[in-house]
Amino acid sequence: MDLVRWFALVSCALALSCRVGSPGLSASDIQAGLQLRGAANSSSGDHFVELVAHAGHVYVANSQEGVVSFRLEADGGLTLTDRALATDENQGRCTTLAIDHARAVLYCASDRRVVLRFDVSTPGVLAPLGPSLELNHWWVRDLEVFEDTLLISVFEGGLWRAQIGEGGALSQLTQVPTEGNARVVASLGEHVLSTFVDPEGLGSELRSFDPESWAELDRLQLAGAPLSLAADASGGSSVAAALGSGGAALIDVAEDGALTLQRTLQPPGVVTHALRSGPLAVAVTLAGAFAWDLEAQEPGAAEGEPRLFGFAPESTQGIYRNGNMLHALLIEGELITSDWTWIERWAIEREGEVVALDVPRGVYFPPEGPVRWRVRNPGPLPLRVDVWAGRELVTQRELAAYEAPTLELSSEERARVLPRKEPTVNLSLRVHDPAVASGGEPLSVATMTLLQREADDVVPPAVGDTFPALSLARPAGGSFTLPLDRPVQTIWYTIDCALMWPELEDLAWLARSGRDLGRGDPVLITNKDVTLSSFVEHWALEPLEFGHFGADAPPEVNAANAAYGGEDDIFRAFIVYDLPGDSITTDYVLDAAGRVRSVERMYRGPWSLAVPGPWDAP
Repeated sequence: MDLVRWFALVSCALALSCRVGSPGLSASDIQAGLQLRGAANSSSGDHFVELVAHAGHVYVANSQEGVVSFRLEADGGLTLTDRALATDENQGRCTTLAIDHARAVLYCASDRRVVLRFDVSTPGVLAPLGPSLELNHWWVRDLEVFEDTLLISVFEGGLWRAQIGEGGALSQLTQVPTEGNARVVASLGEHVLSTFVDPEGLGSELRSFDPESWAELDRLQLAGAPLSLAADASGGSSVAAALGSGGAALIDVAEDGALTLQRTLQPPGVVTHALRSGPLAVAVTLAGAFAWDLEAQEPGAAEGEPRLFGFAPESTQGIYRNGNMLHALLIEGELITSDWTWIERWAIEREGEVVALDVPRGVYFPPEGPVRWRVRNPGPLPLRVDVWAGRELVTQRELAAYEAPTLELSSEERARVLPRKEPTVNLSLRVHDPAVASGGEPLSVATMTLLQREADDVVPPAVGDTFPALSLARPAGGSFTLPLDRPVQTIWYTIDCALMWPELEDLAWLARSGRDLGRGDPVLITNKDVTLSSFVEHWALEPLEFGHFGADAPPEVNAANAAYGGEDDIFRAFIVYDLPGDSITTDYVLDAAGRVRSVERMYRGPWSLAVPGPWDAP
């Protein structure tokens, strides 16, 4: 730390009149542990899921759109090089990928009955190869290439394998002799590892196999939902498992296949993917990516607690905050993240600090009263946030390490910031070193939306409103009407939306493990009867409650909802589209009286930023 900055900090601490944001340095010498280098997308309809890398390019599973290729440029940028669009003929929906580096063949699969192939021998070019591999089962969850074998994790069908031949052709499809609801699969040295849903245990079960005999070598129970699995990128003898709200587990794999849990990292977010590269560990969450130095001690923490040095928040790119991080890669000292609507490159500086805040996408509130929301400092360094509406500094707050305080606009401040009858305003949250003046250079910037419900329209309902009556069919028969006479959390989704899958799996694990988040019972709402697709069984969602409307529902259910219009109109009535967020994600928390306690467009597990929090007493 230079002498000028040291003197400013000491002077501020000693002076009784020293206030947050008082004149100080114009810029800080604090360095970000994760610094954005570049970002790219291919269209406004991108829904990026899993990533693989090959020959200087990143290939991305783009859900309904197929596969996309980006070249990694020397200056830190990404350049779109090719798109393989999904068609009805090739059933080209892609939610998982695997790469055969030796043959330069890319494999793609999803909730369809096929595995597609692409020739990538010309880097950045996706040349379709046929014929595809036809499967006897729906819902492929994951793919992995191990030597001359393509491993296929099939929901409820366990683990399968196919022989890879000339040109990447697949043959001899056989099932590995193991039981259980397989999720994700990875290879490490001479071992194959796969996680399975563990409904009677801690939530996840990691198994190691001998790929010659397919004998099972060991099992390890892990607490959390089995969302992803990745081998140590440095070639070490460990794997990293993403466990949703259960965190990120680092597991050692011995030469004989024995499994030992080394440690679990618990960021304040729902971990969708976990990575390890020697002393570096990364937990990708729906809220963003967290990075630790496993060889450094967290100051003031318990013995052996690794140092958290970086946070890369979701939705850094684009006009709207529509992203959620689902996957990532570590490539040549950089972190590449799949953020649903963008692909991002982050420089890694292990000597750096967490300089970004975890900020809600927006607040949806009734026409009267104050406006409150939380922000979270996810790291160990004190930070200051200055909240601006246009050119006006609205409020500011210094945040201690790991603090998540409530920020507020009083009714008078709200009237000044939001002067129109039905106002919506975007706030800019500038994050500073506390020694830097408000007009100085911020360490990071985030945005959020303040959205007021229209005074003459209570749909969609805001915090404090009574949830309007909505009739829903039960999958097993019969119907019910929201609100219920008990606290509930409503989750709107579609069965093919990969963005929603981590939330559904995590909610099911939380229900099984008996963890009460104060939100009430989850009620999952969609326009399809989930019994027609085995959706509940595939995703092991048996502990959750389901309701549906639309063509699959009895006539009396749709008649009761006629005031909202047709099937699509019901989605439009309850999804708060004017708040940033993608798809139909909108979670309402209702109390036993049917009043809306919170509205969020992003799932944060136990780390909600809503005010009042679902756990707060009415």
